[in-house]
Amino acid sequence: MKPESAEPGDATEALVLRRISYGETDLVLQLATRRLGRIACFARAAKRSRRRFPSGFPSFALLEIHVGPPGRGEALRPILDAVVVRPHLRLPRDLPCYAAAGLLVEVAREAFPEEQPEPRAFDALADALHRLDAGPFAWGELLAAELRLLAPLGLVPRLGSCLSCDAPVPPRRAACFDVARGGVICRRCGGADRTLDGAAREQMLAALAPVGELEPPPPGPDADPRPLHDAHRVMVAFLEHHLGRRFRSARLLEQVAASR
Repeated sequence: MKPESAEPGDATEALVLRRISYGETDLVLQLATRRLGRIACFARAAKRSRRRFPSGFPSFALLEIHVGPPGRGEALRPILDAVVVRPHLRLPRDLPCYAAAGLLVEVAREAFPEEQPEPRAFDALADALHRLDAGPFAWGELLAAELRLLAPLGLVPRLGSCLSCDAPVPPRRAACFDVARGGVICRRCGGADRTLDGAAREQMLAALAPVGELEPPPPGPDADPRPLHDAHRVMVAFLEHHLGRRFRSARLLEQVAASR
């Protein structure tokens, strides 16, 4: 049962992007929220209060929170209460899915604008974490999740036509990809040093298409994971270049993939 907030506040669904201990019982939290965008909050006595925070702030869980108004100066917004709506208990027991969830959260932490609502991006992140919790892990599903997260933020690479001459890439045809420029470059325009497999590129385009335009592949294990794994490496290189940081969860995921 949801605890009653001690005072009025903004209610919103939220996902934890970063959690920092402050003193013995308090937490500083960076959250992706559906109604308020990416916000930083202060949860007083979060490690001790079971009335206001009955389940705490577990990683990857979908929360419903009430937050108070911003304080004076640089004071953080207080979290008045929080409950877990969807806990995602399986994720910590599945290392590939856990690493993939960590990567999506790292990307969201860099890509979500501060205090600017992006409900479609939030819903894409929440849905991706829910799918990862259900398993099994698949490179195609992770690629689709990344693209659906980035699309509402205007951060998707160009996959269907050449960035230089606008020539469309034939269906299921492999294409050169320029990480720095953020899209495919045809060979007549000089190409690029990375290549996207044709079938993997089509699967990425299907993930971005409006419902009903392209039929996405059914969820589940990849028939041949190698082209999709290679496409994911290209995607990570693109993200790291354009968001300006290396993602530790991507390294963990590569280690896990190498051991499978």
